[in-house]
Amino acid sequence: MSAILMFQVQIISKLLQILIFLLRISVLQQGICYEQFFGERTETLDLWLTAEIVCLVRMNENLPVTGDILPDLISAIECNFQPGTDYNMRSASYMLIESVKESNQCLEIGFRMLDICFSIYVQQCGLQFILHAIRTKWPSLPPVVQQLSKDRLINCLLSSPANNDIRSTPAIMESFAQCIVAIVECDWPQKWKSFIEDCRSISKIGPSQAIVVLSVIGRLIEDVMEFELIEDPSRNKELRTVVLDSASEFFDLTLEMIKQSKAGEIPPSCAESSVRQRMLEKSYHLLNSLIASLNPRPHLFTKFVDKILEPARDAFKSGNIPVAEIAISCLESVFPRKASAKNYKPVVIFFKSGRLNFAYDFIMMTSLLPFDQQNHALLKAATHLFFDIATCFCSFWVGCFELFEIEDCIDNWDSIFRLMLSLLKHPSTYCRMWCSLIFNSMKNCKKVYKIERFAPILTELFEYIPKATLKNGEPSKAVEPFSAYAKFDYETNTAFSIDYHRKFCLLFPCAFARSETLVVDSGLREACEVFVGDWVASNWRRAYSVVMGWLDEILKNPAKASNDECFMTTAKVIHVVFDSLVDVIEDVKKTEYTIIQAKVDAVMNALQNCQVVNAIQALVSILSSLFPILDVSDPRIPGILCKLISSLTLGIDDPEMAEVRHHFTYLFIKMATVHQAHLIAHIELIWKEISAVAGQLSDHQKCTVVEGLFALCKLFKNFEQYAQLMSVTLQQTVEFWASAEIMAAVSKPENFLIYIGLGDPLTNDDSLNLVYHTRRKQFSFHVKILHSVISRLEVPTEIEDAKTGGFCITDVQGNLRICHPAAELFQMIFPTLFTFLRCLKGIYSVSSLKVVHATYDKAKLFDLTDAEKSAVMGKPHETKKFEDMQRQEVFYEKMKLFLAELSDHLQHLLIRCVFAFDWQFFALPNAASYVEHGIFGDLENLMDYRLRLFLRRVITPLSNSTTEVQSYFVNGLAKLVEHLNDRLIARWHLIMKKENAYEFDDEQTKQQIFTENVVSLLTKELALFLRSLLLQQDPEKPRATPKAVELPEFNSSAMDTDANDEQTSSSNALSFLGKSLLQREVNCYASLVSLLLNMLSWREPVAAFHIGQVAGLAILEALQSNGILDEESFKHAYAFILGAMPQQCLNPEFVGRLYDLAVQLYEHFRNIYPNAAQTVLLQTTECSLGDLQAFDKKILNALENPDFKSCNKVTLKVKRDWFKSLIKEFLKPLKTHQVRQIFGELPPLQRPSPQPFFTSSISPNTLPNLFQES
Repeated sequence: MSAILMFQVQIISKLLQILIFLLRISVLQQGICYEQFFGERTETLDLWLTAEIVCLVRMNENLPVTGDILPDLISAIECNFQPGTDYNMRSASYMLIESVKESNQCLEIGFRMLDICFSIYVQQCGLQFILHAIRTKWPSLPPVVQQLSKDRLINCLLSSPANNDIRSTPAIMESFAQCIVAIVECDWPQKWKSFIEDCRSISKIGPSQAIVVLSVIGRLIEDVMEFELIEDPSRNKELRTVVLDSASEFFDLTLEMIKQSKAGEIPPSCAESSVRQRMLEKSYHLLNSLIASLNPRPHLFTKFVDKILEPARDAFKSGNIPVAEIAISCLESVFPRKASAKNYKPVVIFFKSGRLNFAYDFIMMTSLLPFDQQNHALLKAATHLFFDIATCFCSFWVGCFELFEIEDCIDNWDSIFRLMLSLLKHPSTYCRMWCSLIFNSMKNCKKVYKIERFAPILTELFEYIPKATLKNGEPSKAVEPFSAYAKFDYETNTAFSIDYHRKFCLLFPCAFARSETLVVDSGLREACEVFVGDWVASNWRRAYSVVMGWLDEILKNPAKASNDECFMTTAKVIHVVFDSLVDVIEDVKKTEYTIIQAKVDAVMNALQNCQVVNAIQALVSILSSLFPILDVSDPRIPGILCKLISSLTLGIDDPEMAEVRHHFTYLFIKMATVHQAHLIAHIELIWKEISAVAGQLSDHQKCTVVEGLFALCKLFKNFEQYAQLMSVTLQQTVEFWASAEIMAAVSKPENFLIYIGLGDPLTNDDSLNLVYHTRRKQFSFHVKILHSVISRLEVPTEIEDAKTGGFCITDVQGNLRICHPAAELFQMIFPTLFTFLRCLKGIYSVSSLKVVHATYDKAKLFDLTDAEKSAVMGKPHETKKFEDMQRQEVFYEKMKLFLAELSDHLQHLLIRCVFAFDWQFFALPNAASYVEHGIFGDLENLMDYRLRLFLRRVITPLSNSTTEVQSYFVNGLAKLVEHLNDRLIARWHLIMKKENAYEFDDEQTKQQIFTENVVSLLTKELALFLRSLLLQQDPEKPRATPKAVELPEFNSSAMDTDANDEQTSSSNALSFLGKSLLQREVNCYASLVSLLLNMLSWREPVAAFHIGQVAGLAILEALQSNGILDEESFKHAYAFILGAMPQQCLNPEFVGRLYDLAVQLYEHFRNIYPNAAQTVLLQTTECSLGDLQAFDKKILNALENPDFKSCNKVTLKVKRDWFKSLIKEFLKPLKTHQVRQIFGELPPLQRPSPQPFFTSSISPNTLPNLFQES
């Protein structure tokens, strides 16, 4: 009966399919919509067909799949790929396809679907059936069936007609390749020893078959070498070895296919040409993969050097741009980005005997091509290649010079210098940018500048520097019309600048500290200056001769010379050259001293008659660089100093001259700090000249000049002179802070806001605004000038020097102590300053904002500055021009800058004072209150970004101070830790909550991104803060604390086994502050441990990496120092460490630390709580009980084995492998690159789950057993 029923259903289904198909075709031919024609009747017909397919699926579940089902399966596939198929029909079709796919006849039906008469959808589905069967059922198939299936697959590939459009499509060929690779990964080399020969035979059949072979080898290398996708690690390791051993054969096969793609009938047909082009590109892609696979064994490069260079040379000569770009990638893969000693020697062979000359010629030819859209992509690729070659060669030259045969390799420098010059002359900003990076790589290759044969090209390169650094500001479309950064990818220059910043902020750290120009030009300018300085130090005579010629041209007519577009950059290069001559000053004085004196006189004469601002600025800059070459006793120095100081007031009434005056101020501070010997002999003259112009200086200039004076005074090393200078320069500042009016204004945030005018309505009354503006200027000036003094005032650190200078006093115990000359003066104003610091934090509180008048927009008034927002978003900051803004917007912007700078300078000032005054500060009656309530008070009102800056400011001096000083900070740090724990957990929870929201508008999305960036910055900064704070080496051995239970010694060096030497801590024990914060009396140990464990699982791998080292130490110290070893507390902590592993899986260095930490905690608590760690492992990682018992037995044997007593890296590596093998199923999603979001999958952060082993956070308020008394 069942057979008859199935036959009837099949007949009905075929009739229905034919009917529906014919109706649809006829309707579509008439141009009428199918649904429109049938109306509601389509639903009935589709339901019939759906029911029929579902019936087939149900029968297929109980009956074996036969050939009769193939037509219905094909109909289901075609139906599934039709755009007009409704949901029910598509679901029913999918059910049938899946039921066949999971059946025992999957492989057979898949082969039958490869008939060339079927559509591309059917054939591709058939290949997917075959692939599924190979991956899931291949090991269980009989050997005869395996061999037969392999032969059928290859025969099917070999029999593909050359003119068949379906078989030559990339999707079908890639599917064939996937099936073959799946068989190779199972059978090669044991059961398929002729794999490579079979590949060679298949590739010779035709281009389509060759493309499949290329895909097979490429996918094999990716699966085995790059991504390690083979689930069985031992099998992956075996295949890896076989692939490397077969590298030579793969290279030969690839080169054969490159030649094969160029052979054949000429000219080929259009279709044949397209296939051959794909074959050629695929061959070079495979060549690139092969080169990358050799990186683990770089010594093989010597064997394959000609096989790598020959196809690259052919590609460059071919004129085929896509192939040339791929060949460039092949060469880039040869040269290591981060060269290490093991990679030096093998790659040296590429630089010998002119092997890379063809590459240099190609790059040069590319740079000379017309700068248009067609050539731009090739230009970028060639520039990248040149950067990789040049930086690699520079690294070799510095690190492994002895490996070179000089005569064989030195010609590379000539090519590099010539290409540098060519790219600097190119109109593309992109090329100039990469040149600046090469300049940075060359800074350690100074010896090459002394080689005489390179002098001509280096001189030519030096002479072009003024023009190379000329293009300042944003690159316009006129300058770089075809740049992918400027025209094609971005609508505006602003968008271009943002992306430029993101790509190269790590490459130009110096440039990004400034905002006066675009980063590209700033980075290029500084790189060029480094090159100029190095070349002058190596060959000063040539540079001196060139700049003297430039200077003579300027001095002939400075006003006329200033009209040249390169005038300012030329003057800058002259300045850098003369500055660099100081390093070889003795040689210069022997032959050029009289000429230098004459040039100084000529510059002074030119300044007397010059009225052009640019010319004056350039001449004064040149003059400031010339005077250090003069003797200290030279009579010209007083005149130079007078001219420089008088220039500080140049154009005092012209706002546009402010930048010029600031430049002169910068020159003064540079002279005062670098060339003190020339100035100290004329200190009285300097004081007299500054006093004469002091009233005309701006606040910024006054602070800078005072900073310069204190920098000069350090040569005196005299306490009385310091005190006298401070009494003169800071008298008005002390009176300002001591006045009753100011003390009342800073006593409360409300008073301060009213005092600076925010309590009154927003008005355009200039007289009233001037009063409040003056008050704000006074606050800024009197904070900045104190900061200038304390930043430059230096006190002798040696007792003998201090006694000589009068810095020492004897305390009541008879000990000599070094006094700070500013301590006594600052003590008078400390009460006001620390009160003001707390006041500034409180102005952002809700109660304080109530006094701000309603006419102000508080959101704009108390927001982050534009510079801070740019830093958060990773954008280059461009200073806004106030003249282009509305008056109200100007006020808001200036007020934000005022509050931000005032708070930042005051905070920095007081932190420096605390550590600079040392014992004198802590001897004050209110010192503890100043620290606890001034520095650490009201932190809850600080914005996240400002809190990050606070952590950065306080950690360096605190970690370097003595334990006596650190003890005063314990209570403040405890408050800080509790606050950070509450703040960050709330922030993380908010981010996860927002991510789960489904509806976002553009503004909400921007705000979400901004919030995540701020929290990310704060989290990373906090991780560095805690690591530095808790792991500092304790200078004094602390007293032992009583322990409830004695534990074996904990070794934290395990957590450094994967870290770099620079990142590892020299200490493997908690610091004094670390142990203090984990004491019961301080009452913050629970918050600290909670914070550390939560950071392990958060998505910031950098933060988690730094916390990984300190987490285990903190857990043990918290348990031991409090005398409690609560089992539930340990379970919570251990579950948290395990839960962090999947989240941090993409960071192998850090996840290695977590493995080591988990193993060591397991060992520590095995005897105390024998089943605690095992229970957590069973519930969290879902490992089997047998595997866990085996792991436990290994650990027990290791504890008893003397060879494992020493915790060296070898034994730790063994234990780590045991642990990784135990939890491999827990980390299995990593193989498919699915990163588990721990925070997103676990319960909310506010309260732990009833199942404690899956909690997402540990809160000190919600874990009653966490570190409590028994």
